[in-house]
This record gives sequence, C-alpha cells and structure tokens, in this order.
Amino acid sequence: MRLVIAAALALACLGSPQAALAQAVEIGLQPGETLLKIEAEGEARSRPDLMEITAGVVTTAKTAREALSSNAALANRLVAAVRASGVEAGDVQTSELAVSPQFAREDRERAEREETTPRITGYVARNRLSLVLRDLRKAPDIIDRLFTAGANEVQGPSFGLKDPKPAREQARRAAVAAAREEADAYADALGMRIARVLRVSQRGGFDTEEAGTIVATGSRIAATPIEPGEIETSVRVWIDYAMVPQ
Repeated sequence: MRLVIAAALALACLGSPQAALAQAVEIGLQPGETLLKIEAEGEARSRPDLMEITAGVVTTAKTAREALSSNAALANRLVAAVRASGVEAGDVQTSELAVSPQFAREDRERAEREETTPRITGYVARNRLSLVLRDLRKAPDIIDRLFTAGANEVQGPSFGLKDPKPAREQARRAAVAAAREEADAYADALGMRIARVLRVSQRGGFDTEEAGTIVATGSRIAATPIEPGEIETSVRVWIDYAMVPQ
C-alpha cells in the first residue's frame, strides 16, 4: 500500500497563502486536520461457471476454392455438432475465416534472398468458432463431440463468471476494509485518529484466471479433463482520510 501524509497547515509551504487555502478547500480539510492518503487492494476468489473455447477446422488443397470448399463441409458439421450439444445460438460466433497460400520452403528462402515471388504449392483454409459453455459439466463431452465432427484445432479455455457483480462487491469491501485498517494503524502511530473520509476513488474490478489451458491439434483425443480452478477478482481503491489529534 502507498501512503502520503500532508499537514493542512503545511500547505502554505507549497506557494502563496491564497493557493494553500484554495488547495485546502479543494480537498475538504478543516483547521487542525491532517490529510492521509491510502491505496489498498481487495481480492475475491470464485469458482468459474462459464468457459470459452475456440474450435476450428483447417484444410489444405491445390486451389483456394478446393481448400475453402472442403473446409466449409467440415465447418458445417462442426456447427451442427455444436447445436446438437445444446449450446445456445447466441453463444456461438465465427471468430476467424481465412484462406492463404502455402509456399515451398526452398522457394520462400530463395525469394527472400533474391526479392522475388515464391512458388505457391497450395492453399490452407481455416474456420474457427468461439463457443461460450455455460455448463462446465458438459464441457468434456462437447469437446469430444467437436473432434468427432471433424475439428482439428481446439484452443482455450478462458473461464469467467456469469454474474461478476458479487465477486466485485466482495473485493471492493475487502479493499475498503484493508484501507481503513492501514489508516487506523498510521494514525495511531502518529498519535492521531481518523476523523472522516474525504474522498474515495476506485480502479479495477478485473478477473484473473487461474486455470489450465487446452491446445489440441490433429486427430481426435480421448478424455479431455477440465479443471476450472478459481478466478481472482481484484479492486483497488484510493481513499483520502482526515486525521485529528487523539
């Protein structure tokens, strides 16, 4: 935590009496009060109840049209499998659709040296779907369905909370309590006490994941264990207190 202490009467040292008085009025100090600024952070840990993953199909062919056509067939099977697994339409989104050329490695190296265009040997098409899974118990089965349908690329997961407000409120209360505890400790050490709160500001409310990662490419895998772990929500507050002698 970061501490800044400034005596109200010492404000005159910062400039003219008029400027010192204006600053004292701005921060709301009364005669005899001392400013104490405290920065504190509070945390809350929660079990996630939703998960995001990305599943896709990658295909190659001699021409761009052939690569895209074969990719579309697999992608349609993927979408059908997702819908059959019970994932809501609003929780499915195409996150990438791309077709790009492939080059012979030796031609690419030569082209870089000679500043020429390398020879195209084929094309690769990629279609990725972003899925939000709201029942983590079904996640392993859904991932298995994706591979059965032809997915050859799965990445994730990213865990989250359906309703992050309770965790943020808990973290906020913890931050305020921590700030007050520190303020009381500093005030007591200085032979003073906290009289009132002058100003409060907040930053944060961010969720930090603490869970595993799935990155699978190629053929279908067997069991897919999912360990959601916990999510840490943090809130940082800045509180200005007015201290007075005990």
